Amino acid sequence: MKFIRYTKKIIKILLLAMLFGIIYSLFFTVYENIKVDSMISTFKKRAGNDPVLVLNIEDEYVRKYWEVPRETFDEINDKKNVFEDEEKQMLGRYGDIFATRQSPFPNVWGFHQFMSYYYGGHAAIKSESTKESGKKEKFVEATGYPNSDESIFDIIFSNGKKGHGFSPTASENGYNYWYQADDISDNYYFEKFYRSRYIGLRVKNPFINENNADALYNNYLDLAVDRAREKIDNDALYNFLFFLNMRRKYYCTDFVSRVYEEAYYSAVLGDDNYRSTGYAKKLNDDGFITSVNDLILSNDTYIHFYVEINEEIYDGNKTIVQNIYYLEDIE
Repeated sequence: MKFIRYTKKIIKILLLAMLFGIIYSLFFTVYENIKVDSMISTFKKRAGNDPVLVLNIEDEYVRKYWEVPRETFDEINDKKNVFEDEEKQMLGRYGDIFATRQSPFPNVWGFHQFMSYYYGGHAAIKSESTKESGKKEKFVEATGYPNSDESIFDIIFSNGKKGHGFSPTASENGYNYWYQADDISDNYYFEKFYRSRYIGLRVKNPFINENNADALYNNYLDLAVDRAREKIDNDALYNFLFFLNMRRKYYCTDFVSRVYEEAYYSAVLGDDNYRSTGYAKKLNDDGFITSVNDLILSNDTYIHFYVEINEEIYDGNKTIVQNIYYLEDIE
């Protein structure tokens, strides 16, 4: 009887702990979402009431460009424009983070809302910039879409060592699927676009007060991309368990934060041998499951563009409008 009473007591304590954890997680997630919504709203309002440029893209959709004045310390000291080109057809620069809070499952009611609110949808790092390298735009990322003949459970139980033979690994994508409309894919989120809402984050310069700050910062970005490509070379598997078995496995936002942490250790702390085997502190201030909101709210990043795609009335007709809010040009 004592054993039964003791077991019941343990179960009650565990259930109460789980309930407390769920309630805490809910309130913390609500707080994060309110804060991110406020940041985005403030960024948009800074652009004023009128776009600085309107383009009709091949009579298929309209782009409206909204210029946001640079006001904060990091924005003012940023030495790069948001766009690579004067025509503003190439969004983002080398090392920039593209992230969306929208899950990739818009047609799975319930799960889509839960994932979007708690964790977000995807994040990637721009790893080739046409202006800097003369090469095609590219993104390094971790994605989790197994082939039809692959089992998620087999991937979960894999040790993740190089040569595992599974397809959902870290990779480098050679197309700016975020910004450009796609006429081929029928799986896109909003008409011909990957997502209808996404955000650009630039990692802050940790060398801002040093004489050779620009060169040191560029080296920092190089190291982050190098670490990402190192994981690609090692066939780093997608981590469907998120907070378990993290040594050789990554999910998208986790991938972004961990490669930047490794770059920080090398560039700032002088530790070239450091490799992250768990949740990163860089770009993830709470040090636990790295969400898109964590990347946005981090003390290590700041917003430098925001894209919102809507169906609006333009010239008297319903039209798809790609609204681009971006920090004003400095070059």
